[in-house]
Amino acid sequence: MSEHTNEPGAPADERPGIARIAVGEARALVAAGRGVLVDTRDRRLYDNAHAAGAISLPLSEIEAAHGRIRADSVPPDRLLILYCA
Repeated sequence: MSEHTNEPGAPADERPGIARIAVGEARALVAAGRGVLVDTRDRRLYDNAHAAGAISLPLSEIEAAHGRIRADSVPPDRLLILYCA
């Protein structure tokens, strides 16, 4: 098992609280009401098309806040499932 790190350059699966999941698992979490899709693309792309039920939170906003996400911008009781395509 690898040691976890908080370094920004570390792969997602090596950061605490961050994991890669399969599409099927993401769908199951959303369907069960335990997860929410977060579209990290530019808002113009989100406005053009996005996954059903997804919320928009552009990566540029996350980066500008040094990786912090405002509590009122996402549901507090769900796992955040970030995607960019």
